Amino acid sequence: MTLHIDGMLNLRDLGGTPTGDGRRIRTGRLWRSENQTGLGASALQAMVDAGLTDVIDLRTDFEVKGSPSPFAERQGIAYHHLSFFPEAEDDDAEILEDALPWMKDQPAPDADSGNADADDYLSFLRDRPDSVLAALRALAQAEGAALVHCAVGRDRTGFTVALALALVGVPDEPIVDDYVATAEHIEPLVWKLWSDPTYAAEKGDMSKMDLLPERATMATALEHVRRQWGSAENLLRTLGWTDADQEALRSHLLD
Repeated sequence: MTLHIDGMLNLRDLGGTPTGDGRRIRTGRLWRSENQTGLGASALQAMVDAGLTDVIDLRTDFEVKGSPSPFAERQGIAYHHLSFFPEAEDDDAEILEDALPWMKDQPAPDADSGNADADDYLSFLRDRPDSVLAALRALAQAEGAALVHCAVGRDRTGFTVALALALVGVPDEPIVDDYVATAEHIEPLVWKLWSDPTYAAEKGDMSKMDLLPERATMATALEHVRRQWGSAENLLRTLGWTDADQEALRSHLLD
């Protein structure tokens, strides 16, 4: 469900998404979007008024320093900055070539799912399992709506939301449907991103097809997780996810 806030193009509430056992994601619990830098005061307040309590910012240190979140110091908002890239690389402009996957020419070095973009997503689990777990725990412990975002809300956001939904029993098809919904606004999202000086150097001459999220990417990532570990929950348990984490996430998200 799209949330209409002035200046936001890709803000969605996952409320209503069905699980495999007939339950649904609660409205006002899990939001996803692009970066909020540049929003006016009225738009920021509108998000708070709509129930926002937590912001889970998955951008790199370089991105956050150049384009700080307007929620980082806002009273009443729990702000969680959790980069998915190795700390040694996280504060350099060159990290944008990894953080914005459409800029890359080479697949992840240990790609093995059969889809290069899916392997980029799976590499987050290898490189920053601490951040992946912390993001999911922040969502589980949020008092109200937790907003997960990165730069345009396609890749880092898409994979994190996919894991959260899979953990509480949402089937692959609705997860993939949500992932590709970003396609509706992808061109204005990227132009909005390039208008920010932090990202302007990455501006390129790309077609809409270069930018579109593809169903096969998320479907492959989910299938690889299931094939290798049996489920997203089994995978995350190898990284430290606990019974208490699982129960907290289910309690927060499910109706």
